Amino acid sequence: MWGAYEKRWAATRSYSAGFHQRIEIAGVDGTVESGGRFYFVRPDLMRWDYVEGQQQLVVGDGKNVWIYQPELEQVYRVDYSTAFGSGGLVALLAGREGLSRRYRVELIEAGASVLKIRLVPNGEVGELLDLSLTADTMDLIAVKVTDPAGSVTFVEFDGPLRNPVLKDELFRFTPPAGVDVIDSAPPTMQ
Repeated sequence: MWGAYEKRWAATRSYSAGFHQRIEIAGVDGTVESGGRFYFVRPDLMRWDYVEGQQQLVVGDGKNVWIYQPELEQVYRVDYSTAFGSGGLVALLAGREGLSRRYRVELIEAGASVLKIRLVPNGEVGELLDLSLTADTMDLIAVKVTDPAGSVTFVEFDGPLRNPVLKDELFRFTPPAGVDVIDSAPPTMQ
């Protein structure tokens, strides 16, 4: 089962899907909801266009992750490896080496149309990932990421496109004139 997922994603060069995201921060009442479009090109290019909820743009160019918050007129610049390390959703999609060493795979449910899989960190502090995959194509439908502090991010994907042609410009970011550029992770990424 996990081998089928890895084989499917090894043949995936690019990916795009609509997304809806809900974040529950440990110790804080309420949730933050947002949505938009996600783009990914292996191994390290990604873009999240948030158009529902608080608008923002997150671009990973392989070296940095740029988090642009137009309402606040600021951009956070974070080193790519600091932002994602060797785990999490981006590492999962990129098929990074070490992912299978870092996580233990557990089957939660094997339905006719959906597989639910849990990736549990192997003795390391790290995110717990619960994945929902289509049983026939192994497309990612949803992911739940629980960080070590207990905050939970739910992401549901809609209308996935596997191997679309994506322009390089999607993965480039130049801060707009007049915005503050901050070299550290925003409070929700730390």
